[in-house]
Amino acid sequence: MTSKSLTILGSIAVILIGAALLMSQPEKSGQSDEGKGLFPELMSKINDVAELVVKSPNGTITIGRKGDSWTVKEKHDYPANMGKIREAVVGLGELKIIEAKTKKPEFYEKLGLEDVEAEGSSSTRVILKDATGTTMADVIVGKQQPSKGSLGQDEVYVRKPGDLQTWLVMGKFSVEKIPSQWLEKDFLEVEPKRVRHVTIKHPDNTKLILKKENPDDQDFTVVNLPKGKEVQSKFAVNNIASTVTSLGLEDVKPASEISFEDTGVVMATFETFDGLEGTVQLLRKDEKNYVKVSAAFNPDLVWKPKPEENSESEKQADEENADGKDTEKKEADTPKPPKIKPEADVKAEIEALNKKVADWVYVIPKFRADTILKKPEDLIKKS
Repeated sequence: MTSKSLTILGSIAVILIGAALLMSQPEKSGQSDEGKGLFPELMSKINDVAELVVKSPNGTITIGRKGDSWTVKEKHDYPANMGKIREAVVGLGELKIIEAKTKKPEFYEKLGLEDVEAEGSSSTRVILKDATGTTMADVIVGKQQPSKGSLGQDEVYVRKPGDLQTWLVMGKFSVEKIPSQWLEKDFLEVEPKRVRHVTIKHPDNTKLILKKENPDDQDFTVVNLPKGKEVQSKFAVNNIASTVTSLGLEDVKPASEISFEDTGVVMATFETFDGLEGTVQLLRKDEKNYVKVSAAFNPDLVWKPKPEENSESEKQADEENADGKDTEKKEADTPKPPKIKPEADVKAEIEALNKKVADWVYVIPKFRADTILKKPEDLIKKS
């Protein structure tokens, strides 16, 4: 390479380094903003926030407060995840300025701070409003990375719309850009230890039946396992029961949009020791796994100790008294019957569940659906 070529390359390198430094250097001002809040008044008015709007190249997400709850407008006003809302709103209010950066629009793209509407934009705009529609905070969020000096904090480039000034700020702040990610995920939560019986019926009339005899039993057994066969894994069996009774969504649709009159519906029912009888319908269609849920109370399902078990306990108590053992010690050592949820509480739980799920059909993850779709032969230990 000639000395002339080296000189040209060296000049280009100097120009590029100079441009990068210029982009990252703070603008000169008479007073430092370091340590100040990006929105210094927000935390004192945090409870007034009534709407969170997220705009990105993916579209707009509108999350609004309705009484004590929040819903996602773009998802038919389905309930939103309060934890994510809290993290976003409080996270924005706690952002602290590290330093001012460039005011030159030609460098915005490098920081991910171009307007959201700009072609090829990678930025996200976050807006907070109160109940009157007044804007409380409005910011364009760009590139971010973990802070090197503060554990658990991020360094984020931001810019307020209409303002040329960009900032490097610190805090814990991130927002989802897909509407379904703001939804309250869990829609069915029944503790597996409460469950005594699970039946899964397939369209071809194949059934998988699981049961536990007593509330203290740790594992389910497969009732209709082929004669002479063993299960390959107790975990796999237990996992089916816990999946049927504890479901989270990927997406949600109004119940009117999905028909469960289809012949391909799988019917899963579960019964608890305290009288809850649940039904989970699963329809695999168009590469989606749709689920519909309902529940009812059945007093015949409420578990009661077998008479002979009581008799054995009483016999043991009599023997201990005859030996002169301390009564308090006897009571402490005697196994107590499992605690069963009161009928009134179970009925209230069922009412709340039905109210929650009545108008909705849920899209669940494929791996959850695959678990529910297991048949007895899928659980057999290989020879």
